[in-house]
Amino acid sequence: MFYMNFDKIDECDMKLLDSLSQSLGVSGFEKEVCTWFLKNVTSSVDTSFLDIMGNAYATIPGLENGKNIMIEAHADEIGFQVLHIGESGFLYLRRNGGIDEQCIPGSQIVILTRSGERICGVIGKKPIHLMTTDDRKRTLELNQLWVDTGLDIEEVKSRVSVGDIVAIKPNWQWLSKNRISGKSLDNKLGVFILVKVMEALSKVKPIFNSVTSVATVQEEVGSRGVVIAGYKIKPDIAITIDLDFATDVPDCSSNKYGKIELGRGVVIPLNVDSDIELSRQMEKIAKKNGIIYQMSAKPHATGGTNISRLQLVREGVRTISLGIPCRYMHTPVEVCDMRDVGAAIQLITYFCLQREF
Repeated sequence: MFYMNFDKIDECDMKLLDSLSQSLGVSGFEKEVCTWFLKNVTSSVDTSFLDIMGNAYATIPGLENGKNIMIEAHADEIGFQVLHIGESGFLYLRRNGGIDEQCIPGSQIVILTRSGERICGVIGKKPIHLMTTDDRKRTLELNQLWVDTGLDIEEVKSRVSVGDIVAIKPNWQWLSKNRISGKSLDNKLGVFILVKVMEALSKVKPIFNSVTSVATVQEEVGSRGVVIAGYKIKPDIAITIDLDFATDVPDCSSNKYGKIELGRGVVIPLNVDSDIELSRQMEKIAKKNGIIYQMSAKPHATGGTNISRLQLVREGVRTISLGIPCRYMHTPVEVCDMRDVGAAIQLITYFCLQREF
């Protein structure tokens, strides 16, 4: 019933992904992504709204004796804010989130100004020809990089302000029929999954359990928005969707990080952030319905996603995280496989239709 054939993505989902890829959502400035979420989920749900912090909610109510299930995916992406406008019109940046600075020189960027204008630019550095041998061996600090907009100083100062957000330019592309690459797949693919799960659940209403999907804000700067959402929804069970480290690349030892591969299915965790009984139930559902999945003890016992903070809301929440394998996390060229995305949509949908947990 809920088979998502991502071996061949239909035109509607292609357009949906393309529109999502164009939204900017640097941590603390997620309005475009949350607006995209509400626009595309509203027809599938009974109620939807934004809270004071910017989290976006969409609910399909269940029966009175059903569970209250919350599904969340963070809407924010790593990026920058303008820290200083130099005398020559070059811009200097401060990070919002843990971006991999080694991959940043030479990147194309977009500045979203306070007036809503988008200004293109590039991140520059001293040419390698002018660097000493010692300079070439050192990792560049962010204050050694700058944004060049190509504008003269007067125009820069009239259009750009300290605090404006700076994001890597949207660059999603298909590497093969299944695999997609680009910046901010972490975690726009999670937000896409939220929309598709609610769409699937809407086709079998009424449902037993109440389900609320939340596009949460500020995960990349300390998992802030999810705490507010947890207090708001008061869930019995909460599911976090985020990207997970794929280890099927060179110099990423399975002995150290576990074995996680692209195209082998959604990742079901077994660390302390996830309720072990829920993890086992997810595994049983996947087996029963022929959904591809991978089990992981995770490289760390706790942390790395919203779930570790959501678990501790109020008197505690039964939580489970699900992961989409991703190569080159927090770089402008993250790579994921849509077959894993389809598996996550199927698994979450079937899970939400259960009556016993």
